[in-house]
Amino acid sequence: MDGRGKTILIIDDDHLSLKMTEQILKDRSFGVLTASSGEQGIQILRENPVDLVLLDIEMPGLSGFETLEIIRNEEKIRNTRVIFITVMMVESYRQDARRLGVLDFIQKPILPVNLVERISKTFREPSRQKVLVVDDDSMNLRFAQRMLGAYYEVTCVSSGIEALEFLKTTTPALALLDLHMPEMNGFQLLERIRLIPNGADLPVVFLTADNDRETEIQVFKAGALDYIQKPFVADVVLQRLNRILDLKRLQNSLQEEVERRTAELSESRRKVTNLSLQVVTTLASTIDAKDKYTNGHSRRVAKYSRELGRRMGKTPEELEEIYFIAMLHDIGKIGIPDAIINKTSKLSDEEYDTIKTHPGIGAEILKNISEMPNMEIGAHWHHERFDGKGYPDGLKGNEIPEIARIIAVADAYDAMTSRRSYRGALPQEVVRGEIVKGRGFQFDPQIADMMLDMIADDADYEMHDEGFYGRY
Repeated sequence: MDGRGKTILIIDDDHLSLKMTEQILKDRSFGVLTASSGEQGIQILRENPVDLVLLDIEMPGLSGFETLEIIRNEEKIRNTRVIFITVMMVESYRQDARRLGVLDFIQKPILPVNLVERISKTFREPSRQKVLVVDDDSMNLRFAQRMLGAYYEVTCVSSGIEALEFLKTTTPALALLDLHMPEMNGFQLLERIRLIPNGADLPVVFLTADNDRETEIQVFKAGALDYIQKPFVADVVLQRLNRILDLKRLQNSLQEEVERRTAELSESRRKVTNLSLQVVTTLASTIDAKDKYTNGHSRRVAKYSRELGRRMGKTPEELEEIYFIAMLHDIGKIGIPDAIINKTSKLSDEEYDTIKTHPGIGAEILKNISEMPNMEIGAHWHHERFDGKGYPDGLKGNEIPEIARIIAVADAYDAMTSRRSYRGALPQEVVRGEIVKGRGFQFDPQIADMMLDMIADDADYEMHDEGFYGRY
């Protein structure tokens, strides 16, 4: 929310500045009350509900600081939100302002945009941080409420049992635990707190009159962040609590920033992956377009290869690599004349030798892709045979890279199950028989067995259809 509709009290002895500020706020639908002195402003606060006070620091009579001291000491109005306005920003103001719970400073002359932005930011801020105080001494609890109530939402309880009940439903920003209490002392209470879901990371400060080294050691061993000695000194308590809560806010901010950056990197990686897939798909489509009878061949081989990899137990990252490499296994055909690729009659020996150059052409094209150094493997060796009688290098058995052995089986399956210029798709039993026949000769036997399993699972012979291979 930006705060519009809220009531703002302006306390300023400068009549012109007061009227200008009032008009700016009324123009933006704020309710506005005005006072020309600290005394008048305090009286208005006592009589009217106010959401925010804009308080001039330099005023005759009660200064802004003196006015705010009175506000903080009155039970009914002590929790009022306050922003200081000032002609001159003095660094020494900041410490006293923080002690008094001032939310912000606005410098005169007040600019409309700056004023509304600061006020809106104040109303967007989350509600005051919750602090739990546990002490069996009622006087200490009253003092803690009075001392901390201007800055925090304070809950006071007088025993460990009450504290644990409170923590079942509420997670404060900080807990102050008295060390010496009947039934359950501070150390025992902290142990119990650490066992409840919202208590594991709760910042804890002990309250104690003890002042010995043994107690100090025990306090920090128990996991408390600090301890405060009784009797309390208000400024010391506030400084210590502010330091702890500032540290906690910083840690939370760092964690949020890490999560944000991680999300950004994940999104960036997703976009790069999508772009890479689009580029690879475009290249593969360009290759397939050279032969009107092999449209979609590269995508199908990539799908079959990925499914083979999945059945072999490959990781998601490995499956993604297999898919990309298989998509471009035929990229070398870019360098083969269309007349040879689309020839419907038997190839001459010379033409067949030309076809056999496409693995080398593909490897040359892909070898310099540094982001995926294995990209050339599929293009280079997918026509090698397990018995060593393939091309271009006559590699045998496990000398052939595994990805190339996977693609070889997927490529052969698609060649047999796709329509050609000289024939239709082969019957499934014929395809299965050819895979069995090539097992251990043309194909890696284990990978051939995986393909045979895929064929067995495809009882209706749909795997080679467009609508089916999309599942892989």
